[in-house]
Order: sequence, then C-alpha cells, then structure tokens
Amino acid sequence: MITVEQVCEMVQKKLRGKNAEGITLGEQTAFDELGLSSLQVADIVYGIEDQLGIEFDPSRAADVKTIGDLVNLANTTAQVQA
Repeated sequence: MITVEQVCEMVQKKLRGKNAEGITLGEQTAFDELGLSSLQVADIVYGIEDQLGIEFDPSRAADVKTIGDLVNLANTTAQVQA
C-alpha cells in the first residue's frame, strides 16, 4: 500500500528548484497544475511501481489526473497483482 503522503513527498522532490513555495499538495492536487513535465510524472509513476513491485496498465495510468487517482490506482493494482 502507498499513501497520499508518500506520493506527495515524491512530488515535492520533483518540485525542488521550481517555485514550489505556496503549493499545497494533497489528494485533490492535479498533476497538470504543478508544472511537472511528463518525464517527471513518469518518474514518479515508475518509482511507485518499483516500490510496490507492480506494473500499471498503461491505459489506466493515462487516466490519472490527481495524486489521489494515482494512489488509488497503485493500491488497486497492488491488490490485483498480489
């Protein structure tokens, strides 16, 4: 299982060096509002896959819009692949 807080920490690391001040991360935070590149978002996704030992269905991963969406997908995928 992965938590919203863990994903927020991963996102925060990607925001370093950008104007991250004033950004509050949470379950409803949309990735497109953060100014992250698609490569940075993919790096977060791959990090979660490695951490949980799972592999996301690319078509379902493409539908992820918020941190909460990613957490739900990760935990659902982990349960199915367990």
